[in-house]
Amino acid sequence: MRWLSNVWFRLRALFRPGAMERELADEVTFHLAMEADKLVKQGMDPVEAAWEARRRFGGVAYQQERARDAWGIKMMRDFLSDVRHALRQFLRRPGFTVLAIVTLALGLGATVALFSVVRGLLLRPLPVTDQDQLQVFWSDWDWRGIELDFVRERMRAFSGLAGFSAEGQTYRTDGGGSSVLTAGVTSADLFDVIGARPLLGRTFAPGEDRPGAEPVVVVSWGLWQQELGGDPNVLGRRIILAGLPTTVIGVMPRGFYFPTPEYRVWRPLLLDPASPVYRGRGWLVLLGRLKPGTTLAQGNADVGSFAPALKQRFNYPDQWDKSRNPHVTPIRQYLLGDVKPALLLLLGAVGLLLLMACANAAALVLARTTDRSNEIALRTALGAGRGRLARQIVTESLTLSFMAGAVGAGLAFVLFDLLVASLPLQSGFGDTVHMDWSTFAVGFGLALLVGLVVSAIPVRHLLLGRLEGVSGERGGSSLRRGPGRAHAALVAAEVTLAVLLVTGATLLIRSVGKLYAVDPGFESRGVVVMDLMASVEEMDRSVRWQFFRDIQQRVAALPGVQSMGLTNRLPVRDNGWQGPIEVESRPDLTGTSRPNSLWRSVTPDYHRTLGMDLKVGRGIESSDREGGLPVVLVSESFARKMWNGEDPLGRRIRTAFMGDTSWLTVAGVVEETRMFTMTGENPMTMYLPYEQSGFPGEGQVLVIRTDAAPATIIPAVRQIVRELDSRVAIARPGSMDDVVRTALAEPLRLRFFLMLFGGLALVLGTVGVYGVVSYSVTRRRGEFGIRMALGAAPGRVLREVVRRGMVPVMGGVVAGLAAALALSRLLGRFLYQIAPTDPVSLALAAVALLGAGILAALLPGWRAGQVSPVEALRAE
Repeated sequence: MRWLSNVWFRLRALFRPGAMERELADEVTFHLAMEADKLVKQGMDPVEAAWEARRRFGGVAYQQERARDAWGIKMMRDFLSDVRHALRQFLRRPGFTVLAIVTLALGLGATVALFSVVRGLLLRPLPVTDQDQLQVFWSDWDWRGIELDFVRERMRAFSGLAGFSAEGQTYRTDGGGSSVLTAGVTSADLFDVIGARPLLGRTFAPGEDRPGAEPVVVVSWGLWQQELGGDPNVLGRRIILAGLPTTVIGVMPRGFYFPTPEYRVWRPLLLDPASPVYRGRGWLVLLGRLKPGTTLAQGNADVGSFAPALKQRFNYPDQWDKSRNPHVTPIRQYLLGDVKPALLLLLGAVGLLLLMACANAAALVLARTTDRSNEIALRTALGAGRGRLARQIVTESLTLSFMAGAVGAGLAFVLFDLLVASLPLQSGFGDTVHMDWSTFAVGFGLALLVGLVVSAIPVRHLLLGRLEGVSGERGGSSLRRGPGRAHAALVAAEVTLAVLLVTGATLLIRSVGKLYAVDPGFESRGVVVMDLMASVEEMDRSVRWQFFRDIQQRVAALPGVQSMGLTNRLPVRDNGWQGPIEVESRPDLTGTSRPNSLWRSVTPDYHRTLGMDLKVGRGIESSDREGGLPVVLVSESFARKMWNGEDPLGRRIRTAFMGDTSWLTVAGVVEETRMFTMTGENPMTMYLPYEQSGFPGEGQVLVIRTDAAPATIIPAVRQIVRELDSRVAIARPGSMDDVVRTALAEPLRLRFFLMLFGGLALVLGTVGVYGVVSYSVTRRRGEFGIRMALGAAPGRVLREVVRRGMVPVMGGVVAGLAAALALSRLLGRFLYQIAPTDPVSLALAAVALLGAGILAALLPGWRAGQVSPVEALRAE
């Protein structure tokens, strides 16, 4: 255990230097005393003996230093000594210290936090087995059960194929109320295909997705803990899901999700050849696992080989032809494809901000080191070599960066949840990212790297002999050539990076402005929306009809409610519910040429509630009920594409949607409304009277126009629902403004972050310009004093200082604009009606940086014009 005693000895020497020094002094004293006693016994005078003992010992200080070197901690002791010296220097200049730490902390904190998000979403493996083998088939959310079975029989490159979809299903809580869960409705082999095993129980057995199987469910870890109390005996427990007593057969482990973290339960879909849904409803996603050793190219070749058989078997219309462009997509790309570009863009932006912070800190450290040229000259005269001085500079930079790293890590930890909430992350993926030890390890590594980068420039100038001047050399040409040029280069680099960030922020600000200028075809302000879910298993058709009729009367009577309506799908939030139609006057549009239209059922006041204007004809009326003339309203794009400017009123169309093949008479044309997104081509849409739709629906969206706050209306509606029927669940309550903001989530959040980064870039650029100009003024104080004494006007001195200070700024602006043009394509996919090379945005960014540079140079320029000649010359 000798090594252990050696370690303990070194630790004592390192962390208890006082005690070790006392022991060393006592040992030296003992040796001197023993040698002196020996000499006295030999007949030497005690005083001479003590002197001779010291002479023979060879110098107390020298021997003590040799002993300290033998402890094996010299390097660490010198480092700690340098750290203490650095801390004393920082305390002497608190302004410099705070500015440098805050500058670096912002860059380090933002980088560490965003790295945690990128690692969680893009680098950490998905909770499945061999994720690279999992491939999603083309035409997602559009496969039917009959097509799933058809494809399963013909695939060759895949070892397994599963289908899944999503449904909002009511869950009866223990308190007697109902809530809505996002449920994965899957084929029985889904968990086998993705390679996921339960924490408790089992997953679905073969045949549990076929007719006659008992209702079973696999629950997520979160639902098991939150709704079922973490009951270890939960297996076999029956819960009320979608109105049916359903047996819990398995619990998935913590951290598992598929396809997104929003899914709380999974239940088998019904693959019943006798069901109309099996043959007529396209709503599934197909997921296959490649056989071991099979490549992605071979998988694409396999789906391409059986795609023609799909066309022959199902006779697809042209708009729904699944035999076109068959391909597969890796599961990670499918799940996170929309998130990845935005995250990488933000990570790139924060990387630029970190580089700016490094450049700014390097300029500050260089200025601080240059101002200590007298100290450096004195230490050189006392025998310190350039290597020893360089080590001190590196130690100070590392100490500064680690202090900034600690502050930045604290900021990242405190603000991490706010960051995740502000990122363009949908479908619950924000819940999958968190900070852990690896995040702080990255922060430590970044701090080390930043410290070395920040110290590189001053160390270089030291080793070249440019920092060893004395007071008389402060204005020397070597200093002007050395640190002065380095300062200017750092400022130019800062401005270049700042132009990139400010340009990106300006482009997104203008792009979002264009998006908000788009007319969505409805008025979102003052509209409250919520989903009402009435289970078809718990509530029969007549009960659901009565509930939705009663809810309209009760909600319309609430104080502050101006109008209300019901619909099956909400604009810009809900997709789906579409199918082929037949137009009586267009015999050319039959067979595979049948057009496709969205199908929306609405109550009479729905369009008025959402502010959707009628362009021609009339709207839905209360007399449009079952037994009356079947009518329909169509969108402007529908009327234009089907009748090309002719009068659409009185024309007839029909659809087999929901099994109804009655001819519907066009009674009106509704203003074109954004249905899926705020941009892109809008689909044709048809609006049917709710009372003529043939079914009350399991779920309806309630829309309310009111002058009251949502926080007032939503609780009142909840109370009405509980009074009418507690089996009905409410989901997604909020305002229509929130719906629009969600539709614009990615550009809005990217705008927020790039505005933040652009603002910080302006601040850092301003500080950098101020630092270099202020440094220049300080170095030339004597020169300015002489010029003022010779009659130079303060205004002239101010102009010269500003002009010289703006030279690196203008160079950085030019370089930044060139870089922005070169990198413009990276931002193109996030812009709307704005070119990435938009001259207005580039000009605004350039003007902003030039203006910030002028403002930063004005203060030191004004100080230069106020220099007193007498005081300046006395200081020299």
